[in-house]
Amino acid sequence: MRAVVRVGSVGPVVLLAVLLGGCGGVQGPSPDVGRSAVARGPSGGPSTAAGVDGEIDPQRGFTEGELKAALLPGEAFGRGARVIATDLGLFGRYGGGDWTSCADGDDLRVEMRGFEGDSAQRTVRLGGASEDGPVVTVQFVSLPGGRAERYLEIRRLLNETCPDVTVDTDAAPVQEHHEAREVDALGDETLSESTRRTGGDEYDGDSTYVVHVRVGGVLVVVTSDGDRGTGIALAARAAERVRAGLYGVAAGAIPVP
Repeated sequence: MRAVVRVGSVGPVVLLAVLLGGCGGVQGPSPDVGRSAVARGPSGGPSTAAGVDGEIDPQRGFTEGELKAALLPGEAFGRGARVIATDLGLFGRYGGGDWTSCADGDDLRVEMRGFEGDSAQRTVRLGGASEDGPVVTVQFVSLPGGRAERYLEIRRLLNETCPDVTVDTDAAPVQEHHEAREVDALGDETLSESTRRTGGDEYDGDSTYVVHVRVGGVLVVVTSDGDRGTGIALAARAAERVRAGLYGVAAGAIPVP
């Protein structure tokens, strides 16, 4: 079963316009993720998250301090958003699915665990939500020298090789259903993943979405519960922060605060 689906584009047009306009919270799930990843900024013109390949030194890396300084500020998440935490050095420690029961993915899983890179992340509770409402995490990871490309390739292959796996939990085994979609017009390379759990626990049927955007040797990793569109909208804005704020390449139509 091939779990990687290539889509020409993905587009939370309304969501990104809301984020850029600074009014209102991030809206609910986008019903159609098969549209363009190009959104419209405050002026109404198209705004894209351009990459930097061919414009920067591919060997250049960034420190945790530099990555932290470039993170999206709280106001970029919409009115009423609240920053829960800002952390350093958590890349690879949590999340990302559990493929341990898939023997065909063993080599890929071992290789993925070997990746190390400086990282910084910000976790935000979106505005207009209750205390148990949606939480989004945006992480920047420095993986220069071609390692970012390889990391995305491993994740792509894992989703393709092991689309359905069994995960042991304290309550009972559950099924994880994985899918990955390549997204055009967003950074140098983008992979949007979804993980849905089914089984007998309290999270039965819930989905988690992770968007990985490569901008040169930096990965932008956006994790959101229940809404792929929100993750893609934030990833587009974060990719522009990396392009302009870290690499110093002229920003596109999305301004960097």
